[in-house]
Amino acid sequence: MSDTEKIGLIHVGESQVSALYLADQLQSNGYQVFESEAADFSVDNAVDTYVINLSDNDYNIEPLVHKLTDAGAKIVFNDTQVTNELVGWNKNRWLRHILHKIDSKHDLLPALKTTVDIDELDLKALGIDQVWVLAASIGGPEAIVHFLSAFSGKEPLLFIIVQHMDSEFVGMMAKQLQKNSQVPVKLATSGLPVKAGEALLIPVDESIVFQPDGRLAVKDVRANRTATPCIDDVCADLIDQLKSINLAVFSGMASDGVIGATNVFDNGGTIITQSAESSVVSSISDEVRKMKMSQFDGTPNEMAEYIKRNLCIDHESS
Repeated sequence: MSDTEKIGLIHVGESQVSALYLADQLQSNGYQVFESEAADFSVDNAVDTYVINLSDNDYNIEPLVHKLTDAGAKIVFNDTQVTNELVGWNKNRWLRHILHKIDSKHDLLPALKTTVDIDELDLKALGIDQVWVLAASIGGPEAIVHFLSAFSGKEPLLFIIVQHMDSEFVGMMAKQLQKNSQVPVKLATSGLPVKAGEALLIPVDESIVFQPDGRLAVKDVRANRTATPCIDDVCADLIDQLKSINLAVFSGMASDGVIGATNVFDNGGTIITQSAESSVVSSISDEVRKMKMSQFDGTPNEMAEYIKRNLCIDHESS
């Protein structure tokens, strides 16, 4: 793709969240993005495609469309009243369709990418010393909020949240976890930059891929999953990509997570568990404790303190 390809974003009404997200994604795909308001728009012949972001139903866009059509420009419409509400798989699908409309070289379906060039993937360069998978089911959201609240958000840590849920609750879950107010929680989407001190919420219908440029990509999930999202699958996938991960097991009732914990343990990662007394349901952590894989057991706050304490020890010894 040429670096000179230009995309114009025309905002009809106030600039919306999905339009800002689209601008970022276009830039990450190599396009130059030029933004303008519909009211004072003029055609730039150097722009290949215009995306009209609709947010004001009372605005008459016909003169704008005629102006673009007369100039021979390609036009793509984005109804922000709909796309602002998209999350997870639906949001990624919308982005793929927009990119495909701009240039058919972009695939409509997610890439079936199963391997990553680990030699090019440098989390240390992103300021990340440790990756912690936060696994939870029933009672998990409240526990994770308490856990994340114990951090400052400045630690060299990346949290990856695998919380059992149905697809319609993904947006609500992200908002609930944001209540911790210390560590930003972001739904893992294609093109999202990976940053230290943040938490990624794994979507229900897609798996994540860490790209060498420090951004995420997505791929298809395994068809016969035991849960959505699947803790076992995420742990296996991340070990394959990142080589070294750790696991914090919170409140939950399921068998999903036990195989994941075994893989993390066998791979040399640290596993900590939420105590049965502080859990709504403790069946996942009970199994991990029975198998003697838990290296620390406590309340969510105590689990956070354990990580911070050992992080300091690691830094002092390095």
